[in-house]
Amino acid sequence: MRDYIIPITLFAACLSALTVNAQPPGEFSLSAKGLPVYQYTGALPASALDNAGNDADLPEDPHFLMGNYRMALIAHASGIYQLLTAERAWARLNAAPQTNYGYNDASITVSPGGNGQDKTAVKTGLVGLSGLATDAARCKKRFGVGFASYQYLLGDVTCTRVLSVKPSPRLHEGNPSFIISVCLKNNSRQPQTITYQERMLVNYVQNGTQYTAPQQRPLIYTVAAATQALPNIAVAKIQYKRNSFLVLPSAEERYPYELKPPDVFMYASGARGAAPTVQLYKDTLAANTRLTLSPGDSSRFYIIIGLAYNASNASVQQQVNGLLSGAAFNDQEDGLFAAQWKKRLPDLSQEKNEVLRREMLWNAYFIEASAKYSAYYKETFIPQGTVYSYYFGDNISNRDHLQAALPACYTNPALAKSILRYVIKHAERDGEIKRGNAGMGYTAPSIFKESDEQLYFFNTLAEYLLITKDYSFLQEKVRYYPAENSHADDVLTMLKKFFIYLRDEIGTGPNGLIKMLNSDWSDSFFHEYSPDRYAGSAESHLNTAMALAVIPKLVQALQLAPAAKNDPFIPALQDYRSSISAAFMKDLGNRSFAARAYLNRQLKFGVDNVCIEPQGYLLQIPDLPVERKKEIYATVKEKLLLPEKIGIRTREKPLWKGHPDGEDGGIWFSLEYPVLLGVASFDKAEARALLLRFSFDNFAREYPNYWVGQWTAADEVNSSLYRPGLYSFWVPSPDRKRAFQGWCSHPHTWPLFCYYKLKE
Repeated sequence: MRDYIIPITLFAACLSALTVNAQPPGEFSLSAKGLPVYQYTGALPASALDNAGNDADLPEDPHFLMGNYRMALIAHASGIYQLLTAERAWARLNAAPQTNYGYNDASITVSPGGNGQDKTAVKTGLVGLSGLATDAARCKKRFGVGFASYQYLLGDVTCTRVLSVKPSPRLHEGNPSFIISVCLKNNSRQPQTITYQERMLVNYVQNGTQYTAPQQRPLIYTVAAATQALPNIAVAKIQYKRNSFLVLPSAEERYPYELKPPDVFMYASGARGAAPTVQLYKDTLAANTRLTLSPGDSSRFYIIIGLAYNASNASVQQQVNGLLSGAAFNDQEDGLFAAQWKKRLPDLSQEKNEVLRREMLWNAYFIEASAKYSAYYKETFIPQGTVYSYYFGDNISNRDHLQAALPACYTNPALAKSILRYVIKHAERDGEIKRGNAGMGYTAPSIFKESDEQLYFFNTLAEYLLITKDYSFLQEKVRYYPAENSHADDVLTMLKKFFIYLRDEIGTGPNGLIKMLNSDWSDSFFHEYSPDRYAGSAESHLNTAMALAVIPKLVQALQLAPAAKNDPFIPALQDYRSSISAAFMKDLGNRSFAARAYLNRQLKFGVDNVCIEPQGYLLQIPDLPVERKKEIYATVKEKLLLPEKIGIRTREKPLWKGHPDGEDGGIWFSLEYPVLLGVASFDKAEARALLLRFSFDNFAREYPNYWVGQWTAADEVNSSLYRPGLYSFWVPSPDRKRAFQGWCSHPHTWPLFCYYKLKE
């Protein structure tokens, strides 16, 4: 094994030497208001090479997530944005021909002399990878909590363009609009006539159909103009027609395609001395403002773009008024709604470590910006994000939503409770939990028969009850799947059904360990083996270790709940845990790490190859002696952590053929943070060191030329085994550089939860 580690270590040292002088894309700081801000100073298009000198395939136009419970806005470094809805189905409202991208532009025309007729008038495009935003010397770009700011230097004129999104004031609510505030300043000694134009294509494309040719999509969406009675408001009505043989349900029934797309409106305010005009030209909303500025003078105006259903001029004006309420137009350094965002975030002013204070605020902001209201389930949840939501338009998997709810137990308990209800609403009355949904609450037939959804529910519910003391939640009635049938049970009854499903339907295998069925955490563990062949015998050490770590917390919570403390459910849980504990400990023996999985008596994985999956929950088992935990962690640290610079990889060496990346060698946030929690049970100082090692800040130091990983990430990062620091592509995109990366929930929600756990 020493022969295996030494080359990796030497390779890592050589790589550090190669990348130490790389140009970072920018840097984080804390603003005067104490909020995290990233200033992007890198090149556009962004590019980087991997350790072998090949294109790193990073997205060319780095992006930042904005949004509230009713909409999402992904702002790119170039000024391009993606306006998305997820209320009924994940879709882009301004989809570009390029996938995972938006279509909008802004331009400014400056005419010296003040009469607007000067032949020296110059028109400048501001956004996009061919616009002024690509000139780092002439465009200052800042991205923070609820805003994206672009300051353009156009010689005699300065133009500051700020996109701002207002936070949701409470659960299930939010204004699905954003403001583009524009400030123009004349820096010259003569009058300047300026024409500013902002345009957005209205092109409704469900995320899940973006890789289908437009003429082959099941439904064709087109734009119709609404009656325009006011010059500063225009509404685009999105309509659809069938493009294939379909039987369409009502718009409120579960269905994979959107039958009630929102309207899109544009509104413009008047600048001093100027009357803006807004119009819908075919499929494009456009706002135009023309004004003349005296020397040294400045003017400010704004454009609002939003989503609505059955929009009218009156309803648009009402939505605009609500959005403008509390906007700080005189102090846009952190966007128009910095004070409101700050109230939605935890107070971390006492945290002395600036990296932790900054990143945990950033992660708490991610929760609020990414959480989305579901019109079908009538709940607000935190999507997994990244490829699942923004690429495929799926809300999967419920295990991911449950993990994302963990920090919300501290920062937004109402949201955490809503996520728990959301998962119950995916459950059959026998206790099976569906994997997720797409479109309007549609759960498609699936090859996946997951074996761990109930365990993740136990974990999140136990944490919610113990943290919030909201034990009355167990008595609340919640509908279960499908929502249209209106069948309901109280939470405690559904919890019992989940346990019975785990015990009897999932069951245990030949060694007394919890079965894997089609998959546990790993959706592709059966990489070279058919789950149909081994589902009856395959056992998961991850599932079993998780049950041993989680059930004691659940029992503790139930014993404190008046509705459950004398219920026979508690001894049933305890008996079950005792049974699988005996089997697991017998299998573990005196080894210093748990095996990964047994497909049958001959196919055993992770017996002589340390795999991370079960180790984090093994370290969290409350009755495992501390000395044994230290021995296990020492092995995990030596084999999986010390060879790495930023985290704990999944394998000592790969199990499958092919590249040693992804699930077979990558660094997964949802696996390394449970290890941190296990370490915290006996060494909080070491756990805090891990928290810093897993941080965006550390990634930026180790991989300064990769922007993915510096302020967000996908669900995993490659380890030193293969293309370190990059994403392992598994999506079928023909163009990896433009496949979606980043804004997964795990690299934001897991560290925030662990941060709070370490403070207990």
